[in-house]
Amino acid sequence: MPSGTLRDGATGARITRVRRPQGRFPFCRWCSGRGRWQRPADRVGTRRGVIGQCRSAGWACSCPSWSCVRPRSSGAVEEFAGQGGRIRVRDRRPALPGADLLLHPWRHRGLAAVIHCDREAQMGLEIRFLGPFDVMANGEPVKLAGLRRAGVLARLALSAGRVVPADHLLADVWGHSTVRTAGKQLHIVVSKLRGLLQPYQGGEIIATVPGGYQLDLPRESVDAHLFTCLTRRARAARDEGEIATADGLFRRALALWRGNALEGMPGAWAQATCARLEEERLTALEDHIDLRLESGDHHAVVPVLTAHAEAYPLRERPRAQLMLAMYRASRPCEALEVYQETRRVMVGELGVEPGAVLQRIQQAVLRRDPALDLSSPAQRVTLTRAAVPHELPADTRAFTARTAEIAWLRRALTGAVPGRPAVAAVHGAGGVGKSALAVHAAHGVAGGFADGVLYLDLRAATAGRTPLTPYEALSRLLRSLGVDGAAVPPSLEEAAARYRALTLTRNLLVVLDDALDAGQVGPLVPAGPKCAAVITSRQVMASFDTTSRLDLTRLADAEATGLLARTVDPSRVAAEPAAAQRIVRLCNGLPLALRISAARLAGRPDRRLSALAAQLGDDTRRLDALEHADLSIRDNIAAGLQQLRAAPDAVHAFHLLGLMGTGTHTAAATSAVTGWPEPRAEAALDRLLDARLLERGGFRRYRMPELIRLYAREQAARHVPEPVRVTAARQAFHHHPAREHDPFVHHRGPADRAAALSRPLAVH
Repeated sequence: MPSGTLRDGATGARITRVRRPQGRFPFCRWCSGRGRWQRPADRVGTRRGVIGQCRSAGWACSCPSWSCVRPRSSGAVEEFAGQGGRIRVRDRRPALPGADLLLHPWRHRGLAAVIHCDREAQMGLEIRFLGPFDVMANGEPVKLAGLRRAGVLARLALSAGRVVPADHLLADVWGHSTVRTAGKQLHIVVSKLRGLLQPYQGGEIIATVPGGYQLDLPRESVDAHLFTCLTRRARAARDEGEIATADGLFRRALALWRGNALEGMPGAWAQATCARLEEERLTALEDHIDLRLESGDHHAVVPVLTAHAEAYPLRERPRAQLMLAMYRASRPCEALEVYQETRRVMVGELGVEPGAVLQRIQQAVLRRDPALDLSSPAQRVTLTRAAVPHELPADTRAFTARTAEIAWLRRALTGAVPGRPAVAAVHGAGGVGKSALAVHAAHGVAGGFADGVLYLDLRAATAGRTPLTPYEALSRLLRSLGVDGAAVPPSLEEAAARYRALTLTRNLLVVLDDALDAGQVGPLVPAGPKCAAVITSRQVMASFDTTSRLDLTRLADAEATGLLARTVDPSRVAAEPAAAQRIVRLCNGLPLALRISAARLAGRPDRRLSALAAQLGDDTRRLDALEHADLSIRDNIAAGLQQLRAAPDAVHAFHLLGLMGTGTHTAAATSAVTGWPEPRAEAALDRLLDARLLERGGFRRYRMPELIRLYAREQAARHVPEPVRVTAARQAFHHHPAREHDPFVHHRGPADRAAALSRPLAVH
């Protein structure tokens, strides 16, 4: 079978295995079998067209997020075998952030187009029925501008993931007396909705299918479906005796309601949907009250039931619950008054007596029947005996961009992983926004974890503080789960076993921020299959078994400028666009540096952006300018260097690399600067790369980001003797990678320019 390996042009990492689809269709790797390779003809009628295809017999992935990818002409195929033909690319539109595709125009027939289907590129859209109808994207409202647009989207969301015939949409939204052009109007409305929602959704959110349309959105993204799902889970937990879990799920489900369902939405279908959802809400509320009554929480439910009974005077179940709660609260006379009031209303308005249940409770209250009491003290389960932990730090309102990464992380944490917890690792350089991303995404999914959210700062890269040991971290987690400090087991093994036992049956999210290595976080991952964990770290934990990994990079210029504008003032940024762009460039697109710059500008409304840009433009003052309150780029870089305390070679190489200027570095050049053998120099470079003080600059090349280089130069002036610095600077000049291919530098011979240029270039 012809095959080849596609590799990332920047990192050399293997992307996918290319195979010719023969016999059975191979699954696309990134959609995990959700899509299959299909002929382009099978995608006819889709809005995006086919991403990649072979001229004679091409194939494309059919997964819903296939259109989130971006063709690029660069990228290397390391090995390939096949027969003639070539791949065409029809869609070269800009991709969403985080989407990636390396597509090379091979001249081979019948081979699959390599498509990187980023299934996590879909944005965090939320459609809300349980109150005034609206659409939210990552916490911000999306303006639909028009009742028909809202009606079509609401009608499709009601059947999310299922086909809605076009004639049903016309009848429900336009009414039965539709005009002749209603079909064309529907097509226009759907097209407008696609355009509105496209920035927040990776794939085509409204798919055109034979006979109608389909909203390609997880049902849990619609609050009405999420409400149904949560109440179903709550009843299942109640039936299994998990009272506290059921209570938390009921509370979360009922908290989704913001008012009357579909308030303001016209149409008979909306009224019918509103009535159905309201009945589901009342049933869930009454089921929850039953649960609380069974748990001995009768005092707290009396005011809730009083208001509920007044709002629905003909509903017998809340009246019966109110009588029982009042009796158990030592208020039997008031319980009998509730019965009399109910009878008066029902006889007066309907001419019927109260039902058998109410009559039995009335007789039992009159007899002071012991059956009305809780049968045993064991039944008195206090639902709030252990407060559900919610330890996340406050979310930042200035969090912008990263839409693809947020969606990826949320899906990674909420996706089902059979028999094991979902674990996502986010790694990247210091100050790139790993913690902010993890906390922001965790806030978005926290409601789905009935047993709470734990947060722990492991302090791996906190300047002046030592990382937590696994035992210290476990002790803190156990105390958060309600274990008394004196009852925490004395050894790491026993504490880990206790932690696994406590998390095995829970629905818990654990955020492990600023981790050192796999050895530190290994015992801290919860054991239960309903649990999830997100780990942030500067180092890539290649040896740690995680469900998903994300390498977070610096912000693009447009995203960085948006962050600056939102934090400072959009009008100030708009007034000085060139200065804003220069600030972004001098901050290297690093969110921490941008946050510091924005804080300094926000504190000085009279200060011009150009003044800060000028200060940042001075290399001797830039790090001073990037300090504000407790935020400091120096401290952030120093924390990364602190991780190399046991690697003096890496620290020394770090200092000397700061003298080598911008551009890329090689092991050969580092060897010349340090005076070490090349393998030793390369080992030091790799340690710096692992600590995120260097970046990959190509094959066996390294690049030091500008802000880190400025810090390294400062440290070299402080810790490296002047003669060593002078020698290193001289060697750096002669061995700079930019001079590697200069024939006058690398060839000793006659001073003949023509002869020198005719020689082959030196290879290093």
